[in-house]
Formats: sequence, C-alpha cells, structure tokens
Amino acid sequence: MKRALVLFNQALRWHDNLLLSEHADFDQLIAVVVLDPAEYLTEQYGIKRASAQRLQAQLKLLLDWQQQWQQKQLVLHLRIGDTTSCLLQLAQQYQAQSLIAAEPTAPEQYQQLKSTGLALRLYDINSLLQHQLRPDLASLPKSFSAFRKQREPELLVQRPLQLKFSGQFYGETKLALDTVSADFISRYHTPTAALLNEAAALERLTKFIWQQRAVLHYKQSRDALDGEWNSSLWCFYLANGSLSPCYAWQQVVDFEQQQMANESTYWIRFELLWREYFRWQMRQHSSAWFSKNAFRPPLDFSAPIPDKRFELWCKGQTGLPLVDANIQMLLHTGWMSNRGRQNVASYLIFELQQDWRLGAAFFEQHLLDYDCASNWCNWAYIAGVGNSGARQFNLIKQALTHDPHGDFVRHWLPEKTTAGALVHWPEAKVQLQDFWLPFLKQLKSKA
Repeated sequence: MKRALVLFNQALRWHDNLLLSEHADFDQLIAVVVLDPAEYLTEQYGIKRASAQRLQAQLKLLLDWQQQWQQKQLVLHLRIGDTTSCLLQLAQQYQAQSLIAAEPTAPEQYQQLKSTGLALRLYDINSLLQHQLRPDLASLPKSFSAFRKQREPELLVQRPLQLKFSGQFYGETKLALDTVSADFISRYHTPTAALLNEAAALERLTKFIWQQRAVLHYKQSRDALDGEWNSSLWCFYLANGSLSPCYAWQQVVDFEQQQMANESTYWIRFELLWREYFRWQMRQHSSAWFSKNAFRPPLDFSAPIPDKRFELWCKGQTGLPLVDANIQMLLHTGWMSNRGRQNVASYLIFELQQDWRLGAAFFEQHLLDYDCASNWCNWAYIAGVGNSGARQFNLIKQALTHDPHGDFVRHWLPEKTTAGALVHWPEAKVQLQDFWLPFLKQLKSKA
C-alpha cells in the first residue's frame, strides 16, 4: 500500500486546488493540517508572533475545514505541534513515505517540510505564475516595474483548474485528532472568532465584482482608510489559502469581458501582480529578507533595539492622530487599510527612527491577513532596503488628503472631539517636521 500525506496548510479550499486531485502513483492519500504553536506563541525581537485574535481566527479556520471534510464523510487529521514532528508521527502511523503540499514562501515553512525527510512534492497553488509561467529566480527583475513590463501587455496567468476530486483520500476517524491537539483547542478556541473561510471568500469576491461592481472604482477608492466597498478585502483569504489568486484574477477578466473594463479593473489585477512579485522576491532571497538591510550585503541579523517611541507607536499613543487612529483600528479589528499601513510604517521608520523589522514583527502579530512575503517585503519597500528606495510620507498631508474632515480619527480616537480637520493637529509631545509646516498651516486655517 503506497500512501502519501497531503498537507492542506495554505490550501483550505475546494476550488482550483491541485492537492485535491488524483495522484495516480499513490494508493491512498492522508489529509492533514498542522497548526504550529511556535508560529503563534513564541516571540521575535521581544514581540509575540501572533495576537490572541490571530491565533483564534486560524484555529477556527482549521476546525471549520476539518468539519467540511467530516460532512463529506472523509477524515482530515488536525494536529497542533511542531510541524515536522507532527507530520513524521502521522507518516509513521500510516506508513506513508511521501508528502504533498502547497509550496510556501516563508523560509521557515520550507525548512519544516524539508526536515521531514519524506519524499516531497510541492504544488504552487497560491501564485499567479505557475508551471511553465514560473519565473526564473536567477534572472528575476530587480524592480516591480521591470517585472510587470516583462509580462505586459499580454500578461499570461495560470487559469484556474476544474479538477475532479480524488477518491484516494483515506483516514481512520480515531486518528483525526490527538490528545495534545484537543487540549490546545479547548484552551484557545473561541467560537466568536472571525471565520475567514472559502465560503466567505467567494461571497466577498462575488459581491465586490458582480453585485456591488466596486471593481469599477477600485483605483479611486482603494486609498480610503475604511469603508465596506472601498477595498476588495481579498487579502484575508489569499493569505490563508481559502481563495485562489488565479480564480480571483479570472473573475476580474470575466467581468472585463462581459461587463466593462476600465483603469480600476486593471488596477486590481495590478495589485495582484504586486503580491505575486513579492512572493518570488521572498523565494529568491529567502531568509535574507530578515536582515536589517534585507538582502543587501553585509547581512545583519542582529536583533533591533526598540525604545519608548516604539512602545507608544504599538499602543497608538504617539500623539499624531492619523497614526494613532490606524493603530487602534489594527488592535481592535486585526486589519488596516493599505494607505494606513504605508503611513504608520513611514512614521515609525523615518520620524521615530526605529528599525523597520520591529514594525514588520508587530504587523505579523496583529494582521488577520498576515502573509510572510507581502508583510516583510512591503515593510522593506517603505524602508528603502532590498531593491527599493526609501518612501517617506508627509503625515499631515496624508491626513488632509485621506481624512479631510477628521471622521476616521474621531471614530478610532473618541477622546478627540475637535471638529473638522483640525483634529489632526499633533499633540505637544510630537516633534514637528519642517516639511509638515505648509500643511500644518492649512490645518490651522481650517480652525
């Protein structure tokens, strides 16, 4: 009997998922997901890797996925523990010698899979550029613009696959959950946690594109700090593997062909391609991304040393209303807009003069849409390390542009009761920057 484990981490969907298809060289397939507490409960730079909110959301997602298998009268094994050890233990129980999985981008996840010693078969089901479209890492362009232009105007993307579900999946019900995993679940599972599963992903996708037609104003609205239909919010589902990026891309293309195409429909595909570029950048440079200057030599993995300014930033207590409001939103919801992320990152790096890796670690802790490549590469991009130049934002100008009436700030900082845009005025403890002055004058004129 020839058996293989199939690891569904970052592959929690029934659509466009090669892991679910027939594998003719095996007699039986053993489905499994693993939650590694080290990726949630340990610390980096003194910062816990995941908030309770993020851990609970992931746990609920895995339990929901297991329940979906049960509804199909199938066994999905849920394990909580060291990834390599859990896989080896299950492989021994079933006498499996191979492991099939979604190809990761995070270096530690690559290492976990390789450390099993099992014959490894990876499918890159979460990238746009798969199979023959896969970029050559050795010649990957050094900038996103070059990467994009290399493939446009006729940008080819792997089409989502219509697959027949394999009948090879097998499992003993008594092995679906072990005692260690059950104990962890009883301790950390919260029924009220957000459920960011495939059903929610497909519902959001359909509403955003076909019902609300929000895809038609995406380029204009994407910089809004909040608002239900200003952003796609596909990030949650792309990050955890419950939404295929190829399927999302194809839905936008179908809309363009059946309804209409404009600059915004192009722009949402443009943003999906940005995500794609960072995935290949992470694979190209691997753990070098966690060096102080990213992969620029000499590599420096020494731990950053924060000071009091970083602690205040983490609490949303810097005294700069736009920054503090965005941080409060993140702490309460596990999400922050793209524009908000850029602004708070710029302020931490350039005005507060903190190591960018501290901010990246804090975002990893709190973002429900945390994705290793997108998070760490975007922080490096703002900091101007790796391939990019520094991107410093004028926070007062940003406040006037993106929260002109101060409504966003007053919502997340209810103690701020100043009317209108003047709510953005920095507190006395904030060191004013010379390049803010023209825009501070605009604020004062609105008093």
